[in-house]
Amino acid sequence: MDAFQNGKMMRIFVDERDRRGVQPLYTAIVEFLRKRGIAGATVLRGIEGFGAHQEIHVAKPFSPTPNSPVLIEVVDEEEKVRALIPELEAMIGEGLITVEKISYLRLHRS
Repeated sequence: MDAFQNGKMMRIFVDERDRRGVQPLYTAIVEFLRKRGIAGATVLRGIEGFGAHQEIHVAKPFSPTPNSPVLIEVVDEEEKVRALIPELEAMIGEGLITVEKISYLRLHRS
C-alpha cells in the first residue's frame, strides 16, 4: 500500500449533445485535460439519467439525436484537479462536477 498516493477523482457530468464549438463537449474536455498534463481521464456513456431540469436522458439505439448522459472521470493530485475547476466551469456552462478523495497507484510498463 506504500506506493499508493493520495489524490482526487473529479467526475464531470454532461450530456452527449453538449458542444464546444463543433466538437462534443466531452472531447473538448478530454483534450483540455491532456494539455494540462492530467494523469488520466476516461469518458463513460450512461444508459439513463437526469439532471437539474429533471429531463430524462436515455440511450436509445438508432435515435437520430441521441442524448445519453456522459461522465468524465479524472484522476490526479489534489492541487492539479482543483486548479482545473475555474476553466471547466467556463467550458461546461451547465452540468455537474464532483471531487472525491482517493488513493491511486500509477502503473507503468518499461
